[in-house]
Amino acid sequence: MDNNNSIINSINNVRHLINNSILMLRDLDTALSTHGFQPLNGNAIGMERSTSINQSMFQYSTFFPQYMARQYALSEEINANKVNRILFTNIQFFHGDYEEIRPTLINSVMIFPQPIADVKDYIKNWWLKYTVYEDKGWGEILKNGELNEDIDEEEIRTIFWCRDLLSINGQKELLEEKEKLIQFFFK
Repeated sequence: MDNNNSIINSINNVRHLINNSILMLRDLDTALSTHGFQPLNGNAIGMERSTSINQSMFQYSTFFPQYMARQYALSEEINANKVNRILFTNIQFFHGDYEEIRPTLINSVMIFPQPIADVKDYIKNWWLKYTVYEDKGWGEILKNGELNEDIDEEEIRTIFWCRDLLSINGQKELLEEKEKLIQFFFK
């Protein structure tokens, strides 16, 4: 019976982690909307997952998604088909290349070398995860809210910071994240 209780508790903990992460993203949506931002993909949460019976726990797409992603742009820029920069948020639960990472909130501003017309089709949900864990490498990343910067081969400049997901204990911390996003977006 103890083994079953342990498994049940583990499953419930994961369900609560996912639900609380979704609630956090909803709150961020609301907070950013007051500044004219809208999510690029409506109510959809970006993720990579697999339903293949041949998957392994070390590949990027597994049954349990390794991250949740949301991207935001100014409504006026979306309507004008000229998006110069976006806000990109990622909640990373795990990564196939790393045995142990903490659930992490990654916030960023991505600045494009030229305006993007069809930004909803252009942006890929995995971009921020790729920058942090695969391109830069988690061991090289400054953490605890310290700024990191990357310029990729397409000259997209990404300013980002990582924070332990469990350090966000309420609206105060989430609003601080929103303010930091706004600050670097308009800088």
